[in-house]
Amino acid sequence: MATGFDFADVMSLSIPEETRAVKNKFSSFLLEFHEGNFIYKYRDMLRRHYNLRQYFIEVSMEDIQSYDEDLADKLRKQPTEYIALLEEATKEVADDITRPRPIGEENVDDIQVIIKSEANPVPIRDIKSDQVSHLTKVTGICIAASGIRAKATSITIQCRSCRNVVPNLLIRPGLEGYNLPRRCNT
Repeated sequence: MATGFDFADVMSLSIPEETRAVKNKFSSFLLEFHEGNFIYKYRDMLRRHYNLRQYFIEVSMEDIQSYDEDLADKLRKQPTEYIALLEEATKEVADDITRPRPIGEENVDDIQVIIKSEANPVPIRDIKSDQVSHLTKVTGICIAASGIRAKATSITIQCRSCRNVVPNLLIRPGLEGYNLPRRCNT
């Protein structure tokens, strides 16, 4: 008698499939979200901004919440991963809705997503440890700020001894950097 473990069925969702599913949800949100009499808010805004060469879009957290609560919760709790997926989905949607483009502009530029929220702000001294690294709206006046620092989006590394080159390593957005390997792969 065979048990369920004898079959080669997939028992869980792999990471690439999950990220693809989340990216598809973000894409469908951008394409399908509408207010009232079928005015497609984000699709029209994205097309208008892209044609004006304004490579950003403002997305309301409440709109994501009304479209898919689970998606909004993931975005709020893990913004580093999900904002990157939202920006990738935005770039793909911009590619779809701005086709055909003029000659010489076949490649789609990266698009920044600005997230707005009407949530009640939290005083900065009232932030608890479970709110750190989450999207949280805070009140207050900024009295000091560090200067703008450039951060690479992709790097190329080279071994000191054998000069082996590993090109185009993507750097995740956020505060983390890239951990260089201790040994050469060759």
